[in-house]
Amino acid sequence: MRINGLSLGADLAPFVRGATERLARLIAARNLVESSPDILGGMPVIRGTRVPVYDVAASVAAGIPIERILSAYPTIDREKVELAAIFAEANPPRGRPRSRGELPKGAVIVSDRRIPRRKKPG
Repeated sequence: MRINGLSLGADLAPFVRGATERLARLIAARNLVESSPDILGGMPVIRGTRVPVYDVAASVAAGIPIERILSAYPTIDREKVELAAIFAEANPPRGRPRSRGELPKGAVIVSDRRIPRRKKPG
C-alpha cells in the first residue's frame, strides 16, 4: 500500500503464528476434559481423574502457587493445570453456583427483608 509516496506493509506472520499456537492449546484443553453423569454428577473433570477442571482453574486464578496445586491434586501435572485454566477461561461455567444451604462460619444475617422482583412490562 502506498500513501503519499510512502510504502506501508504489515507482517501478519507473528499474529497468525501466535493465534495458531493458542488454538492448538485450546484444542488440547478441550481434549483434556471429560464430563459424564457417572463422575461427580457430570461436572467437567480432567480426563482419567476425578479432579474438577473449574476447581483447578479457580486455584490458578486465585494465584495459588502451582506447586501447591500439584500437591493438592497429585494425579495431574503442570501441563494439565495450565490446560485446565485455558479450558475454564474459554468455557465459563453457566448458571448460579450450587447453594450450600447453610451460612459460612462467622456469617451474620443483617436483614431478612425480601424485595419482590419487578414484573416485566408487556
